[in-house]
Amino acid sequence: MEPVERSNRNLLAIGHLLTWAAFITACTSGDTTETAAPITRSGDNRPPMVTAAVILDTPLSRAAPVAVQIQSEDPEQEAVSFQYQWYVDNVPLEGQTKATLPAELLRRGQSVFVEIIPSDGTNKGQPYRTKSTAVGNTSPKVATVSLTPQIARTGDKLEAQVEASDPDHDRVDLNFKWYRNETVIKEGEESFLDTTGFVSRDKITVEVTAHDPAVTGNSLKSEPLVLGNSAPKIVSTPPISDSQGRFDYTVKAMDLDGDQVTYHLEAAPTGMSISETSGHILWQIPSDQDGISHVKVVAKDGYGGMATQEFDLTLTRTDSKPTGS
Repeated sequence: MEPVERSNRNLLAIGHLLTWAAFITACTSGDTTETAAPITRSGDNRPPMVTAAVILDTPLSRAAPVAVQIQSEDPEQEAVSFQYQWYVDNVPLEGQTKATLPAELLRRGQSVFVEIIPSDGTNKGQPYRTKSTAVGNTSPKVATVSLTPQIARTGDKLEAQVEASDPDHDRVDLNFKWYRNETVIKEGEESFLDTTGFVSRDKITVEVTAHDPAVTGNSLKSEPLVLGNSAPKIVSTPPISDSQGRFDYTVKAMDLDGDQVTYHLEAAPTGMSISETSGHILWQIPSDQDGISHVKVVAKDGYGGMATQEFDLTLTRTDSKPTGS
């Protein structure tokens, strides 16, 4: 055999021995987990490596899962996948081997990092650990806002019904911003709004903001509540006697919404009339009229609201003077 060929074979044997020696050293170094050392290179394929990794959105909060941003390289430009192991206060969390860590597993003041192992499908690279980052304060959250009563009219008191919470169990304070037709009319800690002086078809909304002793949380606006129509109210009373053989009475009605009120006679003796706009009733009493005459007045606001007033006129032939009852 030629000296050169014998020399090459000796070198190959030495290389095999070195490879096995390296493998034995890795398996007996005191940490035999797969994450402690990369899988040896297969053939000419070289393992990928993580060049940088950082936990996002620090300091962490319990408002969203913890995520990590990774930069990696593969010598053969192959696709790289990752294995994860999350740690909290330097203790590995069992079962937390996905790309994100659920926020509900954390508490304020804890430290978090993740160990990442890259793989190209053939070889695994060296483990990479991110820097630890702290779990900070998590802001409170308003979940729902609604207004009650759901059917309301002018003069009603509205109340904001709110569901809010704080992941850290801090005290939650609420601020209420009240809107009337998109204009802010009241702001502060009161959850009530008095609608006296408002009108029907006014649109009411409330925006609620939560805050704990340290930070301000989110704001949430209610669905608009449209004030319903308020019926008019008759505030006058009929006279108890006639005036020189005639009945003269002006019906007066108030409407909280400021709607124009019209007047009608639903029941009345023959000859009695009423002004549709002013509510003025006039009746020239016939000289032969006697008995009881029933009168029913209706006041309408044009939006479905109405008020009625009923009274009786008692007449006798002797004086033809009515008496209201």
